Amino acid sequence: MFFEKTTLWFFRIAQWCLCVSLLGISGYLVNEYAKANSRVPPEIWLPCITSAFAICILFYSITLLCCLGRLLLHIAAFFDFCFMVTYIAGVVLNRYNFHQDGTQNRTWQHLTWTRQQAGIDNHANKNLPLVKALAGLTTTLMVLYIITTLLCINLARLADEKHEEKTGHRRRSSSHV
Repeated sequence: MFFEKTTLWFFRIAQWCLCVSLLGISGYLVNEYAKANSRVPPEIWLPCITSAFAICILFYSITLLCCLGRLLLHIAAFFDFCFMVTYIAGVVLNRYNFHQDGTQNRTWQHLTWTRQQAGIDNHANKNLPLVKALAGLTTTLMVLYIITTLLCINLARLADEKHEEKTGHRRRSSSHV
């Protein structure tokens, strides 16, 4: 169980760093839309809001990982599952932003057009790598949350088995006749 917790701790640190980066990038893009008095598309809002919540939850998860009991492991697995689902939705929303030629990315085109219509310098060269990074970080976090969800479920299962050995009680199953 020590190896699993250590592995989960390293994944949590990586997730936290990537969430901070994604929050910064998406926050900058939200600000770019705000300067043009335009509505921010959901492919930017969803990773931004999800990363903000994930940073808060990850902070406690990183600091309390060694102390997590059975119940908290189940709660952590639930939060991981929720974040995994939202990052999957973020990847689906950003599906048009994975072109190698970034000028074909819809979010970049929309942002550039919006800023031009507002008469603001569109920062086209500056925003192109940020849109690509937004899509890439969202995908990376989705993969990491899939992994940590599975790790948390495994840790919770191991903790349940350890508790059953310690107390000598097995959970009642519904298969008794």
